[in-house]
Amino acid sequence: MNIDAAVVAVADFLQPLMPVGTQIVRGQVNDVPAPLPPSIVITEIGQPQYTTTRKQPIAVDGTQTYVMPVQLRFQLDFYGWSGGEMSNITTTMIRSIYPEGRFPEGVKPLYCTDAFQSPLMTGEKQFEARWTQELYVQYNAPVTVGQESFAYVGEVIVDPVDQTIPAE
Repeated sequence: MNIDAAVVAVADFLQPLMPVGTQIVRGQVNDVPAPLPPSIVITEIGQPQYTTTRKQPIAVDGTQTYVMPVQLRFQLDFYGWSGGEMSNITTTMIRSIYPEGRFPEGVKPLYCTDAFQSPLMTGEKQFEARWTQELYVQYNAPVTVGQESFAYVGEVIVDPVDQTIPAE
């Protein structure tokens, strides 16, 4: 699992709660124009590690996995005249028991901030309605490396040596 999967998990959680036709896209790194409203743009704005890295037991295949729990901080921008209502729905549902079991293993919602109105001026000099809030999600970032142990040793090569050791 990677951060991309966490973004997809947030989008998958939000989609059934939003009005029909609402597009949800990832901000900045997706290299596509912003969709027309109603839409939601998810942008990662922070990922501080909040506990010590943990080591999991060595796997049967001889790999070692380290898990770094991070707090992913997402900015959610709700575009369109229904943006305020979409952000209220998000706040209501994140702050309830509803998210339980709706996120994949390794990704869990923590909390969200209250939304605020943050309209912007478009290229056509028109104001576009936008509501913004932050969503905090726990993400366990795994790093798996090869690990030799007594139970699993890499390939052993024996090279014969043609040398005699003189007796003393």
